[in-house]
Amino acid sequence: MLHFAAAGDQPVLVVSRPKAPAPLEATRVRWANTAAADLFGVAADHLVDLAATRLLRPRDGSPELERLSRDRRTRCAVDAVTSGGELRRTEVVAWPVPEREGREWFWVLGVVLPEDERAQAALRAAEDRFATLAQSSPVPTIVSDVGARLSRVNDAFAELIGLPAEELCGTAWLTHVVDDERSGVVEAVARVLSGERVTLDTRLRNAAGQVRWVAVRLAPSRTPGYGAGFIGTVEDVTDRLAREHRLAYQAQHDLLTGLPNRLALLERLADLLALPGEAPGPGTDVGVLMVDLDDFKTVNDGLGPEAGDAVLVEIARRLAGTVRSGDVVARPGGDEFVLVCAGLDDLGAVEATARRVLDAVLAPVEVNGLRLRLSASIGVVLLDGSSCGPEEVVRDAGIAVHEAKAAGGGRWTLLDEDVRHRARRALRLVADLREALSRGAVDVHYQPIVRPGRPAQVLSLEALCRWTHPELGAIPPDTFIELAERANLVPALDAHVLAVACRDLATWRAAHAAGDLPLTPTHVAVNVSAVSLAAEGFAAGVRRTVAGAGLQLSDLCLEVTETALASDLRACRTVLEELRRDGARVAIDDFGTGYSSLAYLKDLPVDHLKVDRSFVRDLRTAVDGVQGGPARAVAAAVVSLARTLGLGIVAEGVETLEQDAVVRDLGCEAVQGWLYSRPLPREALAELLRGGGLLHPLPQGAGA
Repeated sequence: MLHFAAAGDQPVLVVSRPKAPAPLEATRVRWANTAAADLFGVAADHLVDLAATRLLRPRDGSPELERLSRDRRTRCAVDAVTSGGELRRTEVVAWPVPEREGREWFWVLGVVLPEDERAQAALRAAEDRFATLAQSSPVPTIVSDVGARLSRVNDAFAELIGLPAEELCGTAWLTHVVDDERSGVVEAVARVLSGERVTLDTRLRNAAGQVRWVAVRLAPSRTPGYGAGFIGTVEDVTDRLAREHRLAYQAQHDLLTGLPNRLALLERLADLLALPGEAPGPGTDVGVLMVDLDDFKTVNDGLGPEAGDAVLVEIARRLAGTVRSGDVVARPGGDEFVLVCAGLDDLGAVEATARRVLDAVLAPVEVNGLRLRLSASIGVVLLDGSSCGPEEVVRDAGIAVHEAKAAGGGRWTLLDEDVRHRARRALRLVADLREALSRGAVDVHYQPIVRPGRPAQVLSLEALCRWTHPELGAIPPDTFIELAERANLVPALDAHVLAVACRDLATWRAAHAAGDLPLTPTHVAVNVSAVSLAAEGFAAGVRRTVAGAGLQLSDLCLEVTETALASDLRACRTVLEELRRDGARVAIDDFGTGYSSLAYLKDLPVDHLKVDRSFVRDLRTAVDGVQGGPARAVAAAVVSLARTLGLGIVAEGVETLEQDAVVRDLGCEAVQGWLYSRPLPREALAELLRGGGLLHPLPQGAGA
C-alpha cells in the first residue's frame, strides 16, 4: 500500500463530479494544498472550481480521468499544466471518498512529481513486495484504502469466499457476514477506522452458502490527507473450533457411555450447592445416588473387558431412563454411576427412586450370548444446604455405598449420622493402622497346630496378626483386616507378619539349640493374600526375609485361601511353585469353601489341606447309625481326597470334644482350635514350648 509524505510536501487535490452523467470537464477542484499551488503556479484558493482537465491533461489523449473508480484506488499517468503553460510529467493516485449525501462524488488526488520518482519507485517496490507476500500468504488477507470497501484481497480470501478476487474488490464484503453477526462487524470496522486494532470472531457465508467461523484481525491504515482504511487477516477457524468443541465435550463426558464424567458431575454439584441458602420448596429437594455394581470384577475377569464395557453401556442406558429430563446421570469412573435427582423431598420419594434404579440393574443383560443378572448397591445423600463441597458430597455417597455393600449388597443406604460416625471411625482406624504398621506395633500371636491326643503335642504354629489400639483397645481381626484391604495395606500387613514370625521362630530355634527349650515347632505358617502373591518381587522378598532371620524356606508354610487362588490362578501357581521348589510348604486354607477345589489341587503345588471351620463346626458323632449329617460327609470326603493325593490334612476350628472325636475318627493327623489353645502371644508360646509343647483339651474352648 502507497504511503505519502506529509500533505505539505505532496501535491494533493480534492475533486468532485456530479453523480448524474456529466462531461469530463465537470470534474472540478474543490480543495488544494500548498504543494499543489506551488506545482501549478496558482494560489490554492484560485485553484478551487477549476476543471480538473485544465490542470491535469491525459497523456497521449487517453481519457484517464474518466476512469476514476468509486470502488477502489486508481492510478493514472497525466501531465500537470502550470500557469505558464509548461507540461510536467506526473502520476496521479486517486482515492474515492466514502459516499455521502449530496449530488456529487469526491476523490482525493495525490500528484507524484518526477523528482519524487526514486522515492516513489522505492515505495512502489515496497508496496509490490507487500502485495506479493500477501497474495501468496495462506492466510486470507483484505485491504481497504478508504472506508469499509475492499481495494485488494489475496487468493486465500477469494478461495474462502468462493468468488474471484476481481469480483470482491470494491464490493461491500460485509454482505458475506451472516446477518445476525453483521452489526457487530460494522461496529468493529468503525473502531478500526477511528484508529483501534480489533480482533473478533464472526461467521461468513461463502458463495456456496456454507457458513464458516472466522477470526478477523483488523489494523488501521491511514494516509495523511486521504482518509482511513485498514489491513486485515481472516482466519478460517471452523475446523479448529470443531476440534475444540470435541475436546470440550470429551473433557466433560465419559467416552464409553457418553454420560457426564466426574468433572462435569462436580461442576453440576457445585452449581447446586452455590444456589441461595433458602430452603427449597416441595418437590425441589435434591438427592445424590451413587450406584456401584456388585461383583462387577467377575464380569471383566470372566468374559473380558469388552464384555464388561458392553454391560456398562447397557446399564448407563437404563439408568438414564430411570430419571427425569432435568436430572443428571454421570459416570465418574469404573463401575460407579452417580444420579443427581430433584424432588426427593421425603423418604418415600428416595426409596421409590432407589428401587427403580435397583430394578433397572437387576433386569438380565445379554452379553456374548449369555444372560447376566447383576445387582447394585446404592448410597444416597440428600443436599440439605450445608456448607460441604461437591467432593465431600461424592465422598459421602461413597460412604453410604460401602455401608450398603457391607450389608450384603443389592440394596440402598441413606447417609445418616450413624453411617457418618462409622465412616469417621473407619478412617481413623485406617490412619492408626498405617501408623502402627510403620512402627511395628501390630502384634503376632501363634495358634498351635497339634497332633490330637491326651495330651496333644504341638507340631507347628499358625501366625495370626492382632492389633491393640492405644485408645480403643483390642480391634477384632475381621475389622482391621477389612480396613487394610480397603486401604491397600494388606501387603504391608502380610510382610510384617512374615518378618515377625520368622524372627520369633529363629529365636526359639536358638533357644532350643542352647538347651533352654526342649521343643521347637517344625515350621510356622503365615497367611498370604492374593494381593501379595500378585505383587512383583513377592518371592524374592520372602527369600530375603527368611534368610535374614537365619532360617530355611522349609521352615515356612504359606497358607493361601481358595478365594485368593480364584483371583489369578496362573500367577499364584507360578509364585508358589517357585517357592515350593526351594523348600517352602504350601497349604490351602478354608478348603471346601471355593468353587473349583479339585481344579486347584490339579494345578497347584500343595502340601496340606485345611478343612474349613464351617464344616468342623457342624460335626457330630453318629446317632442311631446316621453318620453325622452333611458336614461329616464333606469332611470325610476332604480327608479321603487328601489321603488319595498324599497330602497332609489339618482340621480348623475344633472347639468341642465331640468335634475332636469326629476329626480323629476321620483320620485327621493335625488339628487346631480353641479346644486346645487360643492364639498365644510369643511369651506364652515360649512357656508352652518350655513345658514340652503338651496341651490338654479344654472343653468349649475355655481358658487360654
